[in-house]
Formats: sequence, C-alpha cells, structure tokens
Amino acid sequence: AALLLDSDSAHRMGFPGLDADTRRQRLEQAFSRLAALQAPNGHFSMWGGSDTMPILTPYIAEFLLGAREAGFAVPETLLQKSLERLSEDLLTGGVPFYAYDSADHLRLAYQAHAGYVLAKVNRAPLGTLRALYDNERGKSLTGLPLLHLGLALGLQGDETRASAAIAEAFAHKDARPRWLGDFGTALRDEALMLALLQENDRNVPQRDQRLLALSREMQA
Repeated sequence: AALLLDSDSAHRMGFPGLDADTRRQRLEQAFSRLAALQAPNGHFSMWGGSDTMPILTPYIAEFLLGAREAGFAVPETLLQKSLERLSEDLLTGGVPFYAYDSADHLRLAYQAHAGYVLAKVNRAPLGTLRALYDNERGKSLTGLPLLHLGLALGLQGDETRASAAIAEAFAHKDARPRWLGDFGTALRDEALMLALLQENDRNVPQRDQRLLALSREMQA
C-alpha cells in the first residue's frame, strides 16, 4: 500500500496519503522483510525457512519493479535473484504444483505471470510466450493468466496474439473452484484485471460496464 499511497493518489481516492519519508521508510522495511524471506533458489517463503510458495514470486518481483520505477532504492540482489528465478522457471516449464488439484492451471498462471513480469524488463522469450498461448491457454480456469500472457506478448512484440489473448481473458467464464491455491478470489481477479488494463493503456469494449459492476459488488 505504501507504494501506491503518495499524497496525490490518496487524495484522488478520498483519504489521507503518506508523506515521502514515511513511504520511504515503510518500503525499506518491506524490502528488508522480503530479503529475509527469500530462499537461496530465489523463491519466497511465507514465514521464513526453506518451505517456499512459488506462486508469490511473480507478485513480489512485480512489486519490486514498481518500486524501482517509482524511484525507490530497491536492493539489486533481491530483485535480480527474483527475476532470475522467474526466467529459469519460464524457460524450463514452470513449477509443477503437484500438491494441488488444479496443477495445470496453477502452472500456466505462474508461467504467464512470470512472463509478464519479465516482459516488463524485456527479458521474456517471445517464442516461449507464443508456445504458452498456442498450446497451453486452454488449461486456464480463470481469465487472469490469459491477461498476463496477452500483456506479455504485447510487450514483447506479438500484437496479434496479445489482442487475442486479452479478448479471451475478458470473455473467459470463471471456473474457479472453491479452493484453487492462488490466494485469490473472483473479485480479486476482476479488480486486478481491470487495473492491469489501465496500467498498460489497454482497453476492452466492456471495460466501463465491468468497472461499474465491480464498484457495486465492492459496496454491496
């Protein structure tokens, strides 16, 4: 939250923000905590130790990139170790997620998110992204992995597949089971997908209607 709550952004949302020193201090504390939770292989644990949760790594790497883009001093070792882990997993086929019922979906979701994060720094192999879209997209139970994949394809230069994947993401009927294992919900996915459109200057025909529906659901 400290990354987003600068005074101007908070004012637009109608609540007090954080001054520059407070934001910097909170982010530095977050970097230190994440460094303490990062395992030697680059993934992160929830509470420390070697029991890591790979599904968290793309989110953390994306946060670190966002902080760096916002001008904060992100520890380079922490960031590069995260990106190298994502790169290796993307090239070798991802994490198997054997302990989960929806392993195929989770593996695709992880690879698609890793691809998006790496594409933000021009490090996602286009051939790998194309292979994921052409051969694996049918395994997605939700729209979010398809959006991550579409955005990654666009950032790496394949606008044809990017546009198709983004359209498919928003047309996808959510088939999320009661427990999927990604720490998400249908509401979280919808909010994140719409935020990603805004962040990447993308649009879909139903965006405004879905924003309104999301707002109503959050207020219900």
